[in-house]
Amino acid sequence: MPFYVNLRRNALQGFIFSALTALLVNSGSAWADLPGTADPPGLRRFAGSSIVFQSRADYDRLKFALEQIVFSGAMGAVQPYRSQTVEGRRITTYYRLPERVAPLEALRNYETELKESGFEILFSGLGEELETLGYNNQIAHEILDMKGTYSTPEERAQWPFQNARDNNAAYLAARGKSPEGDERFVSAYFVVNTDDWEVTRGSGRIPTGITLGRVDVIDVKPRQQRLELVTSSELDQAISRDGRIALYGILFAHDSDQIEAAAEPTLAEIAKLMRERADLSILVVGHTDATGGFEYNLGLSRRRAEAVVNRLVQLGIEQRRLYPVGVGFSAPVASNATDEGRAKNRRVELVDLAGGKIP
Repeated sequence: MPFYVNLRRNALQGFIFSALTALLVNSGSAWADLPGTADPPGLRRFAGSSIVFQSRADYDRLKFALEQIVFSGAMGAVQPYRSQTVEGRRITTYYRLPERVAPLEALRNYETELKESGFEILFSGLGEELETLGYNNQIAHEILDMKGTYSTPEERAQWPFQNARDNNAAYLAARGKSPEGDERFVSAYFVVNTDDWEVTRGSGRIPTGITLGRVDVIDVKPRQQRLELVTSSELDQAISRDGRIALYGILFAHDSDQIEAAAEPTLAEIAKLMRERADLSILVVGHTDATGGFEYNLGLSRRRAEAVVNRLVQLGIEQRRLYPVGVGFSAPVASNATDEGRAKNRRVELVDLAGGKIP
């Protein structure tokens, strides 16, 4: 069953309100989840909530507050406070909660749910119990590393949290076990929406007064070494044999077209091949997993392909021999329903033009 709604009313009022709530939830009046999203495995949502955005990472880090954050006006910064940063597989989910549900009610329900699932509540509170009020929403900025921009889908989802009133914001951090038995950390942050935001383009606007929640789940796992260096001769063999090769040694910053430094050896091998094969022209094809919207991933994959082309040009390869293409998640090589499948789908492919004409 989904989260129960904790109503502090007399028995008759509670019965009537619960019946109406059940009718609303079961009649399909709750907003639909963003396509392609789902609750984190083993963690139930507040009844009647809907997912407005979600992001995942096979390996990431997350910070958890363990005590109140105090801002020092004299120092112009926060005073030292206890926190914990963990690394592993992360799922971040942004929820729209039902009308008339306050952050405190959402917080108490999540506390109860987590405790009943064997979790230890490491820290929780409301308003000034969390942070010194009026100093830039430290939970949003200091703990959850939310950025003050509005350009990517996740930044749009973050925007209401950065601009909420911190006097009635609620937060918790908890530690327990995932359904698979891994150590799991969970944080939940609830705020009241203060403006008429469209969190996800095309999803409709969320009116003021609605409670929004961000729930982070990170399962502590050892990092898998995924970089694989393919030499120029191996590139040549694969392209000559198959007309293409998929590369997993070109990594980008999360949700970005910024190439990570670890990709340089692979890029150097591609440049070496292009110098050795003066007759070779290639399509540089960017692929993503299915996390997020189709159009967004199409654009992201194109920008990543362009970034690879630009770097190869910097390494001395003629622009006319390189053509960037982005196909988003339209050509998977594995299921996007698993972490392992999504990791295989995030790749860059080199495709031999083989005399084909490009614009």
